Amino acid sequence: MNTTDPISDLLVAIKNALMRKKIEVLVPFSNMNSDILRVLKEERFIADYDRITEDGKAKITITLLYRKDGKPYIHDIKRISKPSLRRYSGYRKISKEKNDYGITIVSTPQGVMSNKAARNAKIGGEMLCVIW
Repeated sequence: MNTTDPISDLLVAIKNALMRKKIEVLVPFSNMNSDILRVLKEERFIADYDRITEDGKAKITITLLYRKDGKPYIHDIKRISKPSLRRYSGYRKISKEKNDYGITIVSTPQGVMSNKAARNAKIGGEMLCVIW
């Protein structure tokens, strides 16, 4: 399956699984998807992710994280930078989402990281998405 924006496909798959209260979701593997999921796991928005091979194609199984009352840790996900309109920011202007309750995922020359890590490292980059 060819897609023009695999990052949006990842975010929509997570969002749809959360609305259906699913525990796991399966998405196509890409290095960028894996890096985004690594940041989500470090920031405790998802429980885990694992690369698998199914029918000769690499995929990622994402285990979503829910609170004791059944509500997900991810309230919303929004794509910022799109293939048609890229959004870049210096480290001083990377936004703090929901008073640092949420995060912005940034693609920097040193790799994909959260807005907090990018500000601490004093590097800017492409703002991929925001999660809270």
